[in-house]
Amino acid sequence: MQNLRNTVCFTLAALISNAASANITDIRWTANDTFEHSGAIAPGKVLEVCGPIESRLPVEWKFSSTGATEFNIHRHSGAGVMYATRSYQTRAQQGKLSPNSNYEWCWMWTNTAGEPVNVKLELKR
Repeated sequence: MQNLRNTVCFTLAALISNAASANITDIRWTANDTFEHSGAIAPGKVLEVCGPIESRLPVEWKFSSTGATEFNIHRHSGAGVMYATRSYQTRAQQGKLSPNSNYEWCWMWTNTAGEPVNVKLELKR
């Protein structure tokens, strides 16, 4: 039982540490319904871009990075996380997010490399 308690405490500490080290940017749509963001991610750190996405306005998205990253698009549902997409060791990807309901969605990159990585994201609704 003590080992389980230690594992749970360690996992929670890691999640809190990652959240505290996250670089979060709010989506602010332009008049022509676009949003662009570029950012640098230090080794072991996270970059997140989050904002409300309406089901009636699907979002076309694409990103590129200077190094391989772990990438996902997610939303929170209570204590859980729902993923629209997840990929590992990726430098570029594109797609379309068409949610069933209005939620806040996050585009998130984790730099697992030993050097900084630059990411450029483009959104269009």
